[in-house]
Amino acid sequence: PIIQRKDGVCLALQVSEETIILDVRTPEEYAAGHLEGATLLDFNGGEVAAAIPNLDPEAEYVVYCRSGNRSSQATAMMEQAGFTNVVNLGSLEQASSATGVPVVN
Repeated sequence: PIIQRKDGVCLALQVSEETIILDVRTPEEYAAGHLEGATLLDFNGGEVAAAIPNLDPEAEYVVYCRSGNRSSQATAMMEQAGFTNVVNLGSLEQASSATGVPVVN
């Protein structure tokens, strides 16, 4: 993917049909609005850690949350598990801005 970063946050990213978008917020946050096509994995609920063994380490992932804190932790966990194509997009707003993917309810 084409990536532009500023202060560790991705500003622009080309997502493809194969890109997996992970929302690591709570189900309540997800229901209030999320990126179109995003998969919910509740970081606080342990879902990211539980899902890592079942995720394809060769796939391309973009991850976001409310502020960038949980997505930063989630991407670090994935990288420690051997994932090489993981991008932290920060907040929902930053993720939508960087990818051009709309927010839906």
